[in-house]
Amino acid sequence: MASRKGRTGQPIRGLLLDLARLTERHKFYFDLLPHLARWGFNTLWLHFVDDQGVVLRLDSHPELASRYALAKAEMRRLIRAAGRLGIDVVPEVESLGHARYITSLRRYAHLADGDPTFLNAVCPSHPQTIELLDDILTEVAELFDSPYVHAGLDEVDFGGCKRCARRGRGRPKWWIYAEHVKAVHRILASRGKRMIMWADHVEHAPAMLRALPKDIVMAHWHYRDVPTAGTRRSLRAGFDVILSPAICHWGNVVLSDEGNYANLDETLRVAASLPGRGAMGIVNTWWVPWRGLRDAYLPAVAYTGRVLRTGRPAGKPAFARQFAREHFGLRGRAAGEALWAVQAVPLATLELKALLPDSAADVFDAISLASAEGFAARVDAARQAADALDRAAAKVRSNRPHFEAIRLAGRIKAACLDNGLALAEFQALAAEAEVLRDREKPPAQVLAPLEKARGRLAELVRRLERVCKAAEKEWDRTRHRDDPRKAVANRRAESCERDMLLGRLVRSRDYLQAVAKEFSRRLRSCRPAAMMPGWP
Repeated sequence: MASRKGRTGQPIRGLLLDLARLTERHKFYFDLLPHLARWGFNTLWLHFVDDQGVVLRLDSHPELASRYALAKAEMRRLIRAAGRLGIDVVPEVESLGHARYITSLRRYAHLADGDPTFLNAVCPSHPQTIELLDDILTEVAELFDSPYVHAGLDEVDFGGCKRCARRGRGRPKWWIYAEHVKAVHRILASRGKRMIMWADHVEHAPAMLRALPKDIVMAHWHYRDVPTAGTRRSLRAGFDVILSPAICHWGNVVLSDEGNYANLDETLRVAASLPGRGAMGIVNTWWVPWRGLRDAYLPAVAYTGRVLRTGRPAGKPAFARQFAREHFGLRGRAAGEALWAVQAVPLATLELKALLPDSAADVFDAISLASAEGFAARVDAARQAADALDRAAAKVRSNRPHFEAIRLAGRIKAACLDNGLALAEFQALAAEAEVLRDREKPPAQVLAPLEKARGRLAELVRRLERVCKAAEKEWDRTRHRDDPRKAVANRRAESCERDMLLGRLVRSRDYLQAVAKEFSRRLRSCRPAAMMPGWP
């Protein structure tokens, strides 16, 4: 990992994989490496520690291992395989926040700090905390060949305990945070490693830049707009920096969209504007992989490698055509343009919540979305892109599983958007029947629009059943079949887990099946109440 910018491209051309939130079948990580090397990457950050556990079986603390954790021998094989391809594997160990991997265990519950459901922490003022982190970081530092260890240190709330209150009395709140950063830095420096940390807390409290060791690498992450003030402040203070956009985060689901590509392009422009000294490169982040279909994100990964290697953004349709030709063996413009179009149709996380409803409130939100200007055009664009991918499927010559994942993601996106139109039409037909009933029209006239409504709802449910079945099959192909996260149907699940795409599909399918069943029952009863939709 170089520290000096070359004439073209970025010296550090990296990708972060989030193994902690969802651990894929281990073969995926090995199979991905040749693609990463071919696409131009030289760095891989492994986020294998988070609230969900440690995706590595540590000798010092085996109790921290999560389900499907890698054995150390397997991790060594992965590190060596990456090294042969010129890829430096950097471990990331959450060392303050995202700490339920520690505090959820009874023996460490007394170390909990912060909000347990959101910005949780392990108490930075308890002596056992640094002892535990010393064990973990030391073992990780010995295992990984990279000169770097990423210590996390982002998105943390702490200081609510009496110990922190006493320790920090009369000092700014960031002081305790900075002292903890220095303690983690001492551990890693004593093991011959250079520390990387997320820079969000430094951006919020820049005064601590004067207190921290200057050999820490500041990783500034921004997933929409990319402000430069914080990054330039770190550079002026004498720190090296890495910039981190995202191909998948809380704002979007199913697959990467135009916003993710724009975020990377803007990050690239910002990086090019920074002074050469200290600007180490870019690592794109692939967070919370359960929000979509794994292989559907590969075009965005390939685009990342391309632009980090060349040092400049590329035209998206042209790149998609090139990717379709090189990765799938698809000639001609249509398939490549469909590959880009299926990503370009916007679908935000909050929209998906409404368009895959599991409550009456969601249904009415979906109907409201469907009435917005331009919504029908989005539905048409998604349908056309999905249809074009269907037509191209027979001509795929290589990496067919990757293509099928993208094709399914396109079909899911089209189905979700079409749900909005279907629910709006259902509601309009029910309202029409209500008007006819109030005008005391004959029962046959009143029932006619309701029968149409039932048919539209049945069509919606059948489509959702097909999509659910295909998504479950894709999960079983790519992920562990017995993973308890496979389909989180619990409406009380924590917000992060409720973002899981398969869980959303399953919950919505079950809900709309119940709606259709209840509506049919009311129609059969031919009572006045049957005229109403009756969302359960």
